[in-house]
Amino acid sequence: MALENLVRPNAGGRLMVMAVAAVPLLFVISGLAIRYAAFASISAESGFAAYARALCRWDCAWYIGISEQGYERFPISNHSNVGRWGFFPLYPMLVAAIRAIFPFQTILVATITSMVFSYAACLVAWPLLEKNMRAYVLYCAFLLSGPFSFHFTTFLTESLFVLLTSCVFLALKRSSYLAAGLSSALLSATRLVGVFIVFATVIQMFREYRERGGLTLSFPRWVLGRPYLLVAILISPAGLFAYTLFLYLTVGDGFAFLHVQRAFGRVAGNPLVFLWDGLSAVPKTGWLPTAPQWSALAAITGLALSAVLAARRQYGAALFCALCIILPLITNLASMVRYVVGLAPLTIMLAVLLSASKLISLAASVFFLGACYFMTVAWIGGYLALV
Repeated sequence: MALENLVRPNAGGRLMVMAVAAVPLLFVISGLAIRYAAFASISAESGFAAYARALCRWDCAWYIGISEQGYERFPISNHSNVGRWGFFPLYPMLVAAIRAIFPFQTILVATITSMVFSYAACLVAWPLLEKNMRAYVLYCAFLLSGPFSFHFTTFLTESLFVLLTSCVFLALKRSSYLAAGLSSALLSATRLVGVFIVFATVIQMFREYRERGGLTLSFPRWVLGRPYLLVAILISPAGLFAYTLFLYLTVGDGFAFLHVQRAFGRVAGNPLVFLWDGLSAVPKTGWLPTAPQWSALAAITGLALSAVLAARRQYGAALFCALCIILPLITNLASMVRYVVGLAPLTIMLAVLLSASKLISLAASVFFLGACYFMTVAWIGGYLALV
């Protein structure tokens, strides 16, 4: 009987591990099949290489340029005044390193790498979902076979951003602050808003300190008395600082990633005005919302889900997601849909909410798979709301 009690949990554990690994793999395959079918329906070309090129839209071309040629040094005669400096270097560097080992086309390497990162992000999300299998299935379906899965399976930073964000929150969940700091440093080298994750780290430290009975005013002294906590905080923005130093040494402007935004039409303004302008951009024909309306609704939905996170006492995740939405919203609504769906705490929370009912969970899964086809067609066709 003792032997049976030992064997059965181990067998059950092995089956669970296999299930956790198999679920996202199935959605990798189904998502690839659906997106390829969408590509084949509107393209005369065929083959995986043609498919990968077709999904490489908008910012994807900038990342290919960085990966293959690096960043420009100013000034450049007879060249566009829009430089690559606004796109952070970590993911293009990783793709360049992988391409040095596997000498295939850049877009092929990047596409496969993004799929691997998205698969890994699902595995990291398993403990964050409290091992809720129904929510896990929904999350994997959304990320790998959902309506926005092309964002996570082409040469965009969303797959790496989601993976690193999940790694940070998993490390914080386990009070592994140095691991959280290292993941945060990589996150800040992936996208500018990644630097805000340090607030989640500090909030988790403060929560742990208060649970031990510490006084609020003594918190700074408590942190200073534990060098590993201080190191975790200080290394969090290291990726951003390294990129700033690189730009200063090569371009002469450490903040070129900010200054170049004007060339992309991003100028600081009132985010409430941008939201109102987006919502009021009603369609002139038909009933489908316009691209500005979709972007405004995405921002509002993202902020609402951030409020839900706060209501569930996930203050660090709520603040991080709200800042990741508000900062780009200060300039305009461009890419807002992509920014919102690329915030792991929001999509994880959405999966948890939808998994509360079996019927709703099933309906959401079917909707994700069906919408994947039509949204991929829209993405390849250049629909502005998805940029």
